[in-house]
Amino acid sequence: MSLRLFLEQTVTQSEGSMGKANSRSFCRLSVMLRHLLVPFSWIFGLVVSCRNGLYDLGWWRPKRLPGQVISVGNITVGGTGKTPHVVYIAKLLHQQGVRVAILASGYRSRAKRDRVIVVSENTPVKRCGDEPLMMAQQLSATLPVGGVPVLVCRSRYRAGLVAIRQFRSQVLILDDGFQHRQLARDLDIIVLNNGLNDLSAPRSRSHWLLPAGPLREPLSQLRRAGVIINRSKQLNTLSGQIPSGFISAMELSGKPAFTSYYRPTRLYPIHQPSQTVALDQIRHQRIFSFCGIGNPASFGETLKNQQPDDLQVMVFADHHQYTKSDLGRIQLEASRFGADMILTTEKDRPKVAPLVDQQTIYVLAIEPVIQDTFKQLIKSIAAKSGNVFTEITPI
Repeated sequence: MSLRLFLEQTVTQSEGSMGKANSRSFCRLSVMLRHLLVPFSWIFGLVVSCRNGLYDLGWWRPKRLPGQVISVGNITVGGTGKTPHVVYIAKLLHQQGVRVAILASGYRSRAKRDRVIVVSENTPVKRCGDEPLMMAQQLSATLPVGGVPVLVCRSRYRAGLVAIRQFRSQVLILDDGFQHRQLARDLDIIVLNNGLNDLSAPRSRSHWLLPAGPLREPLSQLRRAGVIINRSKQLNTLSGQIPSGFISAMELSGKPAFTSYYRPTRLYPIHQPSQTVALDQIRHQRIFSFCGIGNPASFGETLKNQQPDDLQVMVFADHHQYTKSDLGRIQLEASRFGADMILTTEKDRPKVAPLVDQQTIYVLAIEPVIQDTFKQLIKSIAAKSGNVFTEITPI
């Protein structure tokens, strides 16, 4: 495991495990702890800067695949919504007749470094990771069989070669690929959370690197981005006042910027993804929900927009591996709350479904809505994809 992944895992586990009862004391402790961690952030920053410098100077050269590569990533820890945007872009390209594949690292999976796993909707989550399995399940439910393969390997280059050789993929999309500089790309897309409104404040903790702050690398590295997407928490909002932090990010990168928001698309029983329940079933009901995602507040906001009478969200750490005990606690808390319906996310579904026998839990499906100008950008990539097949070096 790399230093960055270790620090990210430590931060997300500590933040995701706090409960309502001790949230204030946790926050006070968190502030003190983060200040103590600042020297480690300096060390981490030095390592990151040296690594980026070696690539920028050309001493380390990224490998190039014989196809177009689009990276979708972020510069912070936690959920900015990059994976739903990966699925959105893959569907858009597929609709244009382009053969697309998604390359993922399989974060927290048991995948071996040199082994490429082609993820199906029945692949064990521990083998491939929750996000690759979620993408495979979403794409298999909405596209023809084999429409957009999802491949997991620690080496994205190796996964890309398999995608081109086995599926004749023309465009390869890297999920969470901004820091994966070992592989050359034609377009870097950064997804920023609307919550980064204080980026413009020079002394804000939003400027701190891991482990004291949320940054995976300095904000100055936004200059590598080709496109920035601001994920708004406001429903049906693609225009209006732009957060100050987003303006700062745009100024740092000098690249095109777009806005997106999440739109719920459907509701379905956890064991029957082909069955759709009307979204208005949430309205005027007591909804108990739970999630183990990077940005649980976003899930809560999405549910609030469906106008339930009352809402409770139980939060687990990002990428949480659920147990029978967890499900028992969820059922107990939902009963105490008097819930009419229990909801979770598509990311949590693969880990929860094997533990649930009856149709007592429903899954909320979402998709990003982005400006039409962004769609035109992706369509221009589709027009350039052409025939990318050349002689490929054996793996």
